Amino acid sequence: MEINEFQKLMRQLYFKNDYERGVLKTALWLIEEIGELARAIVKDGSHEELEEELADIFAWTASLANILNIDLVTAINKKYHSCLNLLTNFDVSEDWSV
Repeated sequence: MEINEFQKLMRQLYFKNDYERGVLKTALWLIEEIGELARAIVKDGSHEELEEELADIFAWTASLANILNIDLVTAINKKYHSCLNLLTNFDVSEDWSV
């Protein structure tokens, strides 16, 4: 799934609730998820647990971006455009497992 597809899915599933909750409370949910990831790291959580927490963080980030009317792909491209030049010699098939 592409980032823009995921953001659109989060919008379709949760926008009404997220909008009614508001920016501040949605941001607090995101912070809570970051705290859950930190706790999982500290207690040496399983790979699966870390994956789940990172997925939750990404979902809440997309939800927050939606209610702020920010397209994540556009924001990422603006912020990290200069990094694209570094990808010319980057092997995307590299094994990221530890």
